[in-house]
Amino acid sequence: MLRLVEYRPATVQLSTAEAAELARMTVGTRDGSGRPRLIQRLTPTARPGFYDLQPGPYVGRFQLLSGGAVEVTGRFPFQDLATLLGLGRDAALLDEATAPGSGGHSLVDLIALAFVREAERISGQGLAKAYERRAFTRSPYPGVPSVTLHLKAHAGRPDRLATHANRLTSDIPLNRLLATAYRRLIGLPYPDARLRTRVRALDPIFHGITPLTGRPAGSASVPARYLQIERLARLLLDDRSTLPTGAGVSGVSVMFDMTRIWEDYVGRWLRHRSPGMSVTAQQPIALTDTGPKRTGKADFVLYRGGEASAVYDAKYRPWQATPATDEIYQLFTYAQRLGVEKAALVYPAPESRRTTTTVGPVTIESWAVPIEDLDLAAPTRGGRTPTVRHHDHRFHNGHST
Repeated sequence: MLRLVEYRPATVQLSTAEAAELARMTVGTRDGSGRPRLIQRLTPTARPGFYDLQPGPYVGRFQLLSGGAVEVTGRFPFQDLATLLGLGRDAALLDEATAPGSGGHSLVDLIALAFVREAERISGQGLAKAYERRAFTRSPYPGVPSVTLHLKAHAGRPDRLATHANRLTSDIPLNRLLATAYRRLIGLPYPDARLRTRVRALDPIFHGITPLTGRPAGSASVPARYLQIERLARLLLDDRSTLPTGAGVSGVSVMFDMTRIWEDYVGRWLRHRSPGMSVTAQQPIALTDTGPKRTGKADFVLYRGGEASAVYDAKYRPWQATPATDEIYQLFTYAQRLGVEKAALVYPAPESRRTTTTVGPVTIESWAVPIEDLDLAAPTRGGRTPTVRHHDHRFHNGHST
């Protein structure tokens, strides 16, 4: 397995096919949707078969067509990374001491191990179930006759029947979420044979569960014993932090886009420290008054009573006391167009710092922000699903469920 650190250059040995595949990952879509730019730079060295490789801001693991795997480690300590991923205090699930090779570089192994533990626990108690209304157009005909279904399926023929009946099933949205996350995990390589065996042993549990299509919707009701594994499943499937399979990656992947995750964290940090104010993310800003229409997007704009008061830009890189020239141009323009006199750049850092740069009436601050548990739940992704009545007991009709 090829191990890298995000943004850190390394000299690695690659086959011709692997180099060609990684070279394709140096190009991504301009708007960030679709194909991501996983690799920042790949150049051959004077030594045959060796390349200088620099990964981008993605942390996780993906598999190449050659069968090899690439793991990209985060720059932050494990607890900081878990906090950024929205786990907060639930990061205790990811027990580093019991995970193989967990010297700060095996986040995917830690998540897989936590998922396996939770899946083993809930399957031992029985998967949650719910009643599902099913249609029957062939004998035997349980339930009650359905006129609408009869007309649709049999055109009202008197020699045929159509009924609806409730059936207890474990193929419910909550279990489909887990099954879809599991199918992503099972496709990844694991250096530790014991973990690999435990992941594969879950297959009978989720074998009959239908996988989700599209991004997972929000859950209206989650049984208490499902809370931890549900969060892990959403962490694996969240399309704002995890790259979809096939989006520029040939094999299965679990990759976290740290730039977008840092933006999400900065949004929560701003809301936490700005009570009484509203925070708007990705605010469109018109840059021109005449001629071709040009529009920029500010990461965050703070409003008080409907009036803009400050504009913020999240920067996922080491703190800089002085903004770069292009950053001054960008924030000064945003501040002028919004009619505010305060703008700020927000960087992750081990300790809090702040400097100011004045450009005419605009004050541009550079914030160094430590990564702390804000005790706030990560924003809900997607919509809400209809309420499902779960049968969350251990046995049903004398048999384990």
